Amino acid sequence: MEKIRLKPWQLYASMFILLFAIGVFIRWRDPRGVLWGDNLLQSSIGAVMITVGFVIGDRHRRKNKKYQEEVKNRLKDKE
Repeated sequence: MEKIRLKPWQLYASMFILLFAIGVFIRWRDPRGVLWGDNLLQSSIGAVMITVGFVIGDRHRRKNKKYQEEVKNRLKDKE
């Protein structure tokens, strides 16, 4: 079975959509009856903040992975 590879922007967009949907659902189920406009605003702000953190971490991981592969290749060349 082949592993599915997404481009970074596809991964970030799908993460935002998933987080936004979860936030809307949780606030929709709130028994206190939050207004719909506030619900969307809070859900979107929360999803954006978490997605930005995910983007920063993922870019840092990708950069480190690239350098790690480069170091491994240089070590193989020396042997």
